[in-house]
Amino acid sequence: MLTGTRGSRLLNRLSVAVLVLAVAAGLSIVSSGPSQAAPVVNPQAGKLVAQADFQVKRDGFSFENWGPNDALHTRGLTIDGMRAVFGDEVCARLVLGVCSPTTVAEVVQQEFNESMAGGHCFGMAALAGLYATKRLNPFPLALPWQPVYSIRPSAPLDELIARMFITQGFPPTDLVQSEVTVTQALSRLRSVWARNDNYVLAIYTDEEQSAGHAINPIAIRDLGQGKRGIVVYDNNFPGVEKMIVADPAADSWYYSTATNPSEPTLLFQGSPANKMMLVPLAPILARHQDPDLRDDETVVIVSDTNGGARGAGDVDWDVRVTDPAGRAIPGVDRKILFNNDNTATFTVPANRAFRIIVDGVEAGRSADIDATVLSAGGVVAMGDLEVPAGAVAVVDADPARHGMRVTSSAASTAEFEVATENSLRSLSTETTQLAIGPNSAVSVGATSPAGVTIRSEGRAQRLRLEVERSDTFTDRIAVSPGPISLPAGATITVPVNLWTGFGPLPATVRSGPAITAVPLSAR
Repeated sequence: MLTGTRGSRLLNRLSVAVLVLAVAAGLSIVSSGPSQAAPVVNPQAGKLVAQADFQVKRDGFSFENWGPNDALHTRGLTIDGMRAVFGDEVCARLVLGVCSPTTVAEVVQQEFNESMAGGHCFGMAALAGLYATKRLNPFPLALPWQPVYSIRPSAPLDELIARMFITQGFPPTDLVQSEVTVTQALSRLRSVWARNDNYVLAIYTDEEQSAGHAINPIAIRDLGQGKRGIVVYDNNFPGVEKMIVADPAADSWYYSTATNPSEPTLLFQGSPANKMMLVPLAPILARHQDPDLRDDETVVIVSDTNGGARGAGDVDWDVRVTDPAGRAIPGVDRKILFNNDNTATFTVPANRAFRIIVDGVEAGRSADIDATVLSAGGVVAMGDLEVPAGAVAVVDADPARHGMRVTSSAASTAEFEVATENSLRSLSTETTQLAIGPNSAVSVGATSPAGVTIRSEGRAQRLRLEVERSDTFTDRIAVSPGPISLPAGATITVPVNLWTGFGPLPATVRSGPAITAVPLSAR
């Protein structure tokens, strides 16, 4: 979760308050999770006052939310899914309707798939809502007489859920999400259900937005003493109803997903500072803004690959974006994606250099950090940087030149990729793992007129490179035939902008006055 160890202390403190609320409301408690969890209430408690045309064993999925691909869920987001969301701009070329992706789109696709390792809840809630409101037809995944609940996991369904998931981070979907008070939520749900429409209901764990979850609201129940219950389909728990307990007068609510002591537990606690979010369904089907075509903002995605769909294995850590001197930047917008993979997105004013700081990792744990910076014309990405407890990792980003410099107070490694594109072709340069910190840094980016540079400060490296070029005719790849030695303080220049895709790519290593040719072989 994107917080420090204070998150667990907050959880303990809040559990007492919500337990008192449950008892005061006279709710029927069906089970409790671990001692720090709020009770889980009977979703049939109280009196039904409004409901959507949604049944969990008809319109929900029969399988639970999942994280990384496995034997049951074999496909993530594909380039066709990217194209369905963002349009043909993700294609380097189209031949007989087949999209060959740009190298930039491939980097972004990979980042999206890694961010879904912590769950696909928003995608599942969005798709279930679209099916239930008849905006999408489940055929051929389900025949006309079959309910959605009968659909089994499959590669096409997995991919459809993945493409719905990514819409939450980009216009128009992210622009129509609205924070609402409890009273507003109850009013809007009753109104939208009356016309057979609905929202995705999205909630955060606490005021620090440690983790997010997306579910389907399906009924409202009067619990007495001014309390209301919002009955939901929670894709972590197929085939059963769950309930959020809400207090309109106090503008507060709570929701616990615990079902038995052996299950990982997430407690969600609402307040005037942590409101529910309602996301309309219709915009999810619209074409979304391709992030690498934006010239008004830089999009930053920071995530870790620990944990799973229900929060098991999650690591607490902090992330923030500042200017290079550590000061706040006006206009920076921060959002946590609705899954449990600890994914934060930021938008930063265009062409503004900035710093990403990751620290606050909980004692005894390590966060496995990915950071991706998308700006007009390209992307620079870092993956698999381990940040242990007590360490501070810093990424200094230069979005105008698609560059980053990474330092860490603890010894670690990371891999990098830089991808750029124009109307004629797209190019990417990918490294193997490079050693980082302490007292050493790695810089990568499209910082040379000829192409990409990689510089090691304070430590010698041995690395391999792979370059891909995609254009309207073909895809070509060049690779280093063996490990490349990069002395401390040396720079590799990879002239990808001059490479036609044919013949070797003449990279060079510059170490002081010495220049060494390291040609990459085309294939």
